[in-house]
Amino acid sequence: MISKITDLNNLKGIRISTKSFFIKSILLKKNINYLFSNIITITNKSKNSIQIISKHKKILETFGMRKLNSLLKEKHIIKPGKKLTLNLNYSVKSKIATIKGYFSMISLNNSSKFRAYIPKTKLSHPEILN
Repeated sequence: MISKITDLNNLKGIRISTKSFFIKSILLKKNINYLFSNIITITNKSKNSIQIISKHKKILETFGMRKLNSLLKEKHIIKPGKKLTLNLNYSVKSKIATIKGYFSMISLNNSSKFRAYIPKTKLSHPEILN
Protein backbone atom coordinates (compact mmCIF):
# COMPACT_ATOMS: atom_id res chain seq x y z
CA MET A 1 0.00 0.00 0.00
CA ILE A 2 1.27 3.46 -0.91
CA SER A 3 0.09 6.54 0.99
CA LYS A 4 0.57 10.27 0.26
CA ILE A 5 -0.73 13.56 1.73
CA THR A 6 -0.85 17.03 0.14
CA ASP A 7 0.64 20.15 1.68
CA LEU A 8 -2.13 22.05 3.47
CA ASN A 9 -0.73 25.49 2.55
CA ASN A 10 -1.26 24.92 -1.19
CA LEU A 11 -4.94 24.12 -1.15
CA LYS A 12 -6.86 26.85 0.67
CA GLY A 13 -7.26 24.65 3.74
CA ILE A 14 -8.10 21.45 1.84
CA ARG A 15 -5.97 18.38 2.59
CA ILE A 16 -6.10 15.41 0.24
CA SER A 17 -4.56 12.07 1.14
CA THR A 18 -4.41 8.95 -1.00
CA LYS A 19 -3.85 5.28 -0.38
CA SER A 20 -3.50 2.87 -3.27
CA PHE A 21 -3.18 -0.87 -3.47
CA PHE A 22 -3.32 -3.72 -5.95
CA ILE A 23 -6.55 -5.74 -6.03
CA LYS A 24 -6.15 -8.43 -8.71
CA SER A 25 -5.29 -9.25 -12.31
CA ILE A 26 -8.24 -9.52 -14.69
CA LEU A 27 -8.70 -10.64 -18.29
CA LEU A 28 -10.31 -8.03 -20.57
CA LYS A 29 -10.61 -8.67 -24.32
CA LYS A 30 -7.85 -11.33 -24.26
CA ASN A 31 -5.43 -8.95 -22.47
CA ILE A 32 -4.35 -9.02 -18.85
CA ASN A 33 -5.24 -5.84 -16.98
CA TYR A 34 -4.36 -4.95 -13.41
CA LEU A 35 -7.02 -3.65 -11.06
CA PHE A 36 -5.98 -1.10 -8.42
CA SER A 37 -7.96 0.70 -5.75
CA ASN A 38 -7.28 4.30 -4.80
CA ILE A 39 -8.84 5.62 -1.59
CA ILE A 40 -8.92 9.42 -1.53
CA THR A 41 -9.71 11.31 1.68
CA ILE A 42 -10.52 15.01 1.41
CA THR A 43 -10.37 16.98 4.67
CA ASN A 44 -11.73 20.51 4.91
CA LYS A 45 -9.53 22.41 7.37
CA SER A 46 -10.77 25.81 6.17
CA LYS A 47 -13.53 27.97 7.66
CA ASN A 48 -15.68 27.68 4.51
CA SER A 49 -17.96 24.93 3.26
CA ILE A 50 -16.78 23.59 -0.09
CA GLN A 51 -18.43 21.65 -2.89
CA ILE A 52 -16.67 19.30 -5.30
CA ILE A 53 -17.69 19.99 -8.89
CA SER A 54 -15.54 17.60 -10.93
CA LYS A 55 -12.43 15.43 -10.91
CA HIS A 56 -9.63 15.44 -13.45
CA LYS A 57 -7.00 12.69 -13.58
CA LYS A 58 -4.21 11.53 -15.84
CA ILE A 59 -3.01 7.95 -15.75
CA LEU A 60 0.49 7.45 -17.11
CA GLU A 61 1.36 3.85 -17.82
CA THR A 62 3.83 1.97 -20.01
CA PHE A 63 1.42 1.98 -22.96
CA GLY A 64 0.66 5.72 -22.90
CA MET A 65 -1.39 8.30 -21.04
CA ARG A 66 -5.15 8.42 -20.47
CA LYS A 67 -7.17 11.40 -19.26
CA LEU A 68 -10.17 10.80 -17.04
CA ASN A 69 -12.27 13.95 -16.64
CA SER A 70 -15.72 13.68 -15.18
CA LEU A 71 -18.43 15.57 -13.39
CA LEU A 72 -19.37 13.85 -10.18
CA LYS A 73 -22.86 12.38 -10.02
CA GLU A 74 -23.21 13.58 -6.47
CA LYS A 75 -21.89 17.09 -5.79
CA HIS A 76 -20.46 16.46 -2.33
CA ILE A 77 -20.45 19.34 0.15
CA ILE A 78 -17.76 19.21 2.82
CA LYS A 79 -18.34 21.40 5.87
CA PRO A 80 -15.45 22.89 7.88
CA GLY A 81 -13.65 20.23 9.94
CA LYS A 82 -15.28 17.32 8.06
CA LYS A 83 -13.87 14.59 5.80
CA LEU A 84 -15.05 12.85 2.65
CA THR A 85 -13.65 9.48 1.51
CA LEU A 86 -13.91 8.33 -2.11
CA ASN A 87 -12.96 4.83 -3.29
CA LEU A 88 -11.94 4.76 -6.96
CA ASN A 89 -10.87 1.66 -8.89
CA TYR A 90 -8.61 1.70 -11.95
CA SER A 91 -7.87 -0.92 -14.55
CA VAL A 92 -4.48 -0.45 -16.23
CA LYS A 93 -2.62 -2.48 -18.85
CA SER A 94 0.81 -2.33 -17.23
CA LYS A 95 2.08 -3.45 -13.84
CA ILE A 96 3.26 0.07 -13.01
CA ALA A 97 1.33 3.32 -13.46
CA THR A 98 1.16 6.83 -12.03
CA ILE A 99 -1.98 8.87 -11.36
CA LYS A 100 -2.08 12.62 -10.88
CA GLY A 101 -4.88 15.15 -11.05
CA TYR A 102 -7.10 17.57 -9.20
CA PHE A 103 -10.63 18.24 -8.01
CA SER A 104 -12.43 21.38 -9.20
CA MET A 105 -14.11 22.89 -6.15
CA ILE A 106 -16.11 25.93 -5.16
CA SER A 107 -16.17 27.71 -1.83
CA LEU A 108 -19.85 28.09 -0.90
CA ASN A 109 -19.25 31.16 1.29
CA ASN A 110 -17.80 33.41 -1.42
CA SER A 111 -18.45 31.41 -4.66
CA SER A 112 -14.76 31.32 -5.61
CA LYS A 113 -13.65 28.35 -7.71
CA PHE A 114 -10.31 26.64 -7.15
CA ARG A 115 -8.41 23.43 -7.78
CA ALA A 116 -7.36 21.02 -5.05
CA TYR A 117 -4.49 18.91 -6.37
CA ILE A 118 -4.32 15.20 -5.64
CA PRO A 119 -0.85 13.93 -4.71
CA LYS A 120 0.86 11.95 -7.46
CA THR A 121 0.16 8.30 -6.71
CA LYS A 122 2.14 5.33 -7.97
CA LEU A 123 0.40 2.06 -8.70
CA SER A 124 2.56 -1.04 -8.76
CA HIS A 125 1.94 -4.76 -8.91
CA PRO A 126 3.27 -6.55 -5.77
CA GLU A 127 5.76 -8.68 -7.73
CA ILE A 128 7.47 -5.53 -9.03
CA LEU A 129 8.38 -4.50 -5.49
CA ASN A 130 10.22 -7.78 -4.71
